Amino acid sequence: MRLKLLVLPLFVLGAFVPPSQACDGRAEVEAAFVKQQEKPWRTRIASESDAGLAQEQIFDYQPPNRMHRTVTVGDQVVETIGVNRWAWSADNGAWIEMEAPHARVVAIHILNTFQPPKAGVDFKCLGEVSYEGKTYLGYQSPPETGEDGTVLARTIYVDPETRLPAFNVVGAPDGSAKPLHREEFSYPTDINIIPPMGSRDLEAQP
Repeated sequence: MRLKLLVLPLFVLGAFVPPSQACDGRAEVEAAFVKQQEKPWRTRIASESDAGLAQEQIFDYQPPNRMHRTVTVGDQVVETIGVNRWAWSADNGAWIEMEAPHARVVAIHILNTFQPPKAGVDFKCLGEVSYEGKTYLGYQSPPETGEDGTVLARTIYVDPETRLPAFNVVGAPDGSAKPLHREEFSYPTDINIIPPMGSRDLEAQP
């Protein structure tokens, strides 16, 4: 089973929108992610490592071509900074410049992240829904059933005031189980991604 992601990677019951107020879920989801790219944002993903330990990934993005990723597992912190085609990594604080093949992987991720967002499916408008104690505009993809019989759907929660994405959640459509995947978006005003070392023409193309 493959849930289609936005080309970029908990359903709470809400009232159906009457025909006179019908919305275009795909267009509204795309518009939210297009607006997200207008200024820096942060994506936080909490999960488990292969060893079963709690793992947190934080991605800071600064348009048009900068990223700072921080992965924390227990006491270990691994960071990656990418600017255009250049990249650096640090294991518990010791920075090195990444070799070209590894830097290219980071560069491709950055390039894909800042592509114009396109929704891969038609999202159903859920109207105003409650999630984690706040009210959002909810949009849900068609449910899909895996080989093990598990039914999953993607739900996008958008802040009704800013019209910016707040959460991207993959889980049971009715919210009856722990989400398989959860991204939380925030918009700090102090994101400023600076290369940690070296002197490079950061805008140079391959």
